[in-house]
Amino acid sequence: MSALICGNLFIGGTTVFAEEIGDYQLDEMVVTATRTEESNIKVASVVSVITADDIKKKNILTITDALKEVAGIYDGRPGGMSDTANGIQMRGFGEADILVLYDGMPLNDGFNGKADWSVIAIDDVKKIEVLQGAASSLYGGHAVGGVINIIGKSPDKDHVHAYAKYGSDKTKKQGINLSKKLSDKWSMGLGYENKETDGHYKKLIYKYAYNAKDKPGNPDKIGTGAILNQHSNGRDMYILGNPGGGRSEDDTYNFKLQYKFNDAQSLTYRYTHDKYKYFATDPETFIKDSQGNKMFEGSVLLPNGKYLDFNEYDFTDYDGRRTTDRHALAYKDTANKIDFKLGVTNVKDFGYATGDDLAGQGGGYDTNYPNKTYKADFQKVWEGSKNNIVVGFDIEKGSMDYSQKYLEHWGDKDSANYLYYTMGGTNLVGALFVQDAIKLSDVYSLDLGLRVDYYQKKDGYYNEHGKDNIERPTEKYTELSPKVAFRYMPDDDTTYYASYGHSFNPPTLYQLYRSNSSFEANPDLKPETTDTVEVGLKKQFSPKLYSSLSVYQAKSKDLIDYDYLDNGKKQYMNLSSVKRQGIELMLDYKMDDKFSTFANLTLQNATDDTTGSKLYSIPKQILKAGLKYNYGDVSAYIDGQYVSSRTYDGQISGKLYSDDAFFTADAGINYKFMKNATLSFAVNNIFDRDYWQWYKAAGRSWILGVDFDF
Repeated sequence: MSALICGNLFIGGTTVFAEEIGDYQLDEMVVTATRTEESNIKVASVVSVITADDIKKKNILTITDALKEVAGIYDGRPGGMSDTANGIQMRGFGEADILVLYDGMPLNDGFNGKADWSVIAIDDVKKIEVLQGAASSLYGGHAVGGVINIIGKSPDKDHVHAYAKYGSDKTKKQGINLSKKLSDKWSMGLGYENKETDGHYKKLIYKYAYNAKDKPGNPDKIGTGAILNQHSNGRDMYILGNPGGGRSEDDTYNFKLQYKFNDAQSLTYRYTHDKYKYFATDPETFIKDSQGNKMFEGSVLLPNGKYLDFNEYDFTDYDGRRTTDRHALAYKDTANKIDFKLGVTNVKDFGYATGDDLAGQGGGYDTNYPNKTYKADFQKVWEGSKNNIVVGFDIEKGSMDYSQKYLEHWGDKDSANYLYYTMGGTNLVGALFVQDAIKLSDVYSLDLGLRVDYYQKKDGYYNEHGKDNIERPTEKYTELSPKVAFRYMPDDDTTYYASYGHSFNPPTLYQLYRSNSSFEANPDLKPETTDTVEVGLKKQFSPKLYSSLSVYQAKSKDLIDYDYLDNGKKQYMNLSSVKRQGIELMLDYKMDDKFSTFANLTLQNATDDTTGSKLYSIPKQILKAGLKYNYGDVSAYIDGQYVSSRTYDGQISGKLYSDDAFFTADAGINYKFMKNATLSFAVNNIFDRDYWQWYKAAGRSWILGVDFDF
């Protein structure tokens, strides 16, 4: 549960104070918790707010860089901008159980439900609201662990923002955002952002010692230099090198057009195009022949006189890409309290290639899983003296097509020999929802919400080269998601609350239809369901001190994971029930007009109710603390976070594929050296901590930037 802002703004628990105001802003309004504007201290849930100013002052490069500072969120992306395999956790739930919205449209892709973080230009963000806890009564599937609502900037004022940043590993970010009010009714915005990095060396090329042979595979190519180490599973292994740095390149374009019918009614169209690619650079081998020449193929002689064979295939990595188009149309009528959003997210080229040699001329394969999501969302609010009612509907349709092609030259995805297999399908969710915030008295209120979801999976298919097409069955479900929250507000500075919410998340298309040499499809998967109970207290003790305490328990049934079949293949199944429990405490304290400080602690535990075993992937403790300075043209911060180990029993810490405990500290400073220009410098992982988050986490890094505003 992230540190709640009681009318103040914060990032990573750090309270952000308006430069002109000495006290906390108690009337901070949020919309994500109830779909209506409400004072943050009054809502019966935890909502954290990250503003554009917070992002700018902390020299943040990506959305997840901002989110990882929020209390209770664990960021498992050691690859930074180049990371596509991993994601974030909220209350022990992964990205497929967290609804991510950008201008009202879902960022969770139609393939595996994870968020496409690269599609957002960080400079386009006006603010981010992070709602923790069950929210399916208002938002449906995915909103099991919470909602991350990313709100883009409006183009309704004349403004130019240009920026450039450079840092470690040849990391670069530059861009420009322009908005122009064309007339009293029309306004327009344009934006471009480029992000590039060589990334850090996070992977290892290794061979297990037990695979060593008495004779070399190629007696003419024998080298030495393998480094004996140990895998996290306890087995001895020899490290041969690494596939190189995790380079990525990302270009994002934004276009916005807004028409205001009058002061209350507006229509806004937003278009985003993002082209992202990631690949390894400069592979490194530790193996050298007798002349000192580097070797990428041959046999390596071990100290015990045995040999390990290797070739260029061992040093190749994924060459990945993703191209996304997003269209979002939003109609807003503040006088009649009507909101309507319509959009489509088209991930039209999403996949990777890999193959036999470093030059890309040898054989290989290309895997591609384009997907598309359509969304329509309508809501109407009635506000009265005793009731605040929101009703609405939404419809979402997703589709996925997964294919694998064999390539003659794996560096050229157009050199396909033949299509090995294709699979895919669609799903459709339609829902009606209603929520009533009932004022029982001056100090008591009751929130009642209910959502009815109709879920259908259909059009599933599997086609393997040389075999008949397999059609998957159509299935339908109906799910009720109620929510009840009771609030006691003895004064304007205090809120006690207790809530219950039921959530569900249907299986992803990938889980339903994945079928290949190692996986077998399971179109009979049922949705996961979760019941969450939470109690909390939010208290503004004084204009300088704010605190919140929350306790929750979430029980999930029919949890989807894979297991092995009798034929040796894996299959996604509804395997178990899981219980997640947590306690979160947060403190914000303003020391004086210059300094503010924060601390927040998350204690959480997750167990499999079927076996009683612990879920090791969820850290049991997360502690974050920091200090912030603001005075005149200078602002600075220092933050630290501790995350406990996710290494399972019997696994060795500090080795490949372990998830180690770690403590890291970040610091930065901003100096407004001109009226319209700010210079910034930040250092992450100041103490250069060495640890593993499955792969090698980044060491110390720095970023220097300059911003211009006109």
